[in-house]
Amino acid sequence: MRIISLAPSNTEILYALGCGDDIVACTRFCDYPEEAKLKPRIGGWLDVNDGLVEQHAPDVVMTSTFLQEKIVERYKKKGIALFHTDPKTLEQVFDSIHAIGKLVDKEEGANDLADSMKKGFNDVTHQPEKNQQRRQKEVNYPARPCNEKIKAYCEEWHKPPTVSGNWVPGIIEIVGGISLCPEGKVSHPVSLGEVGTFDPDCIVVSICGMGTNAKPGLITDRKGWDSLRAVRQSNIFVIDDSLLNRPGPRLVEGARQLHAYFSSVR
Repeated sequence: MRIISLAPSNTEILYALGCGDDIVACTRFCDYPEEAKLKPRIGGWLDVNDGLVEQHAPDVVMTSTFLQEKIVERYKKKGIALFHTDPKTLEQVFDSIHAIGKLVDKEEGANDLADSMKKGFNDVTHQPEKNQQRRQKEVNYPARPCNEKIKAYCEEWHKPPTVSGNWVPGIIEIVGGISLCPEGKVSHPVSLGEVGTFDPDCIVVSICGMGTNAKPGLITDRKGWDSLRAVRQSNIFVIDDSLLNRPGPRLVEGARQLHAYFSSVR
C-alpha cells in the first residue's frame, strides 16, 4: 500500500505497526522515528503541495483532526482516497490506532500497541514519587499529601494563550493532576482571569511545533501573569510538545514526564 501521511501522529503509528516502508511521503513535521526524516516531503500541516501528492500516486492519504478538514474536502473532490482520524479523548486515540491497524492489515499489531500504551499509563499511575522520602524528612514544611491532585495549566499555544484540550487532560488526570480544560473539549484560548481563578499549582508549556525550544519566558514575560502562584513559585515546566500533542504511542513518555514534574511540585 502506498501511503501519504499528513499527520506526524499517523506517521508514528504506522512505524510502530511496522508499516514505515508503506509511507511514500509525509510532512516536514513528521520527524519521528529518525527514519521518517528521510521520507519525501509534500509540505506541512496545512500547506500541502497537491501536485507532489498526486505525483506520488498514493493509494490513500492519511489526515488527522479538524484542522485538516479543508484538505479533506479538497481531496474528496479530486477523488483521492482518504483516511481521517480525529481523536478527542484518550480512548479515541486507542480507537484510531485500531482503525489504522485495520486499514493496513495489522489489527493484531494495533491491539498489541494499544495494550502496550495502556500498560505504560498504568505503570506511570503506580510509579512511586521520587521525592516521597524527602518529603517525609521535611517535617517543618507542610508538604502536599501524596493523594492530593496537582492543578495543572497546560498551554498548547501562546498567541493567544491556549489551554491544551482533547486527550491531554486525560493524561494529566492519569498522572495525578487536574486540568483547566476537561478531556474531550478542544484546545481553546483562555484569559489570565480564567487561569487565575483556576489557580494552578504548575504550568506546563507544550507549544505546538516548538519541541523543547519553548521557554518559561513565554509565560513569565506576559503582563500580569506574575500574579499567578505557579509563576511566583517558579513551577513552570517545558515539555517536548510532540509527547503530548501527537495522539500516538509516545503519549506514554509524555505521561512519565508529567508525573516527574508533578512529583517535584508536591
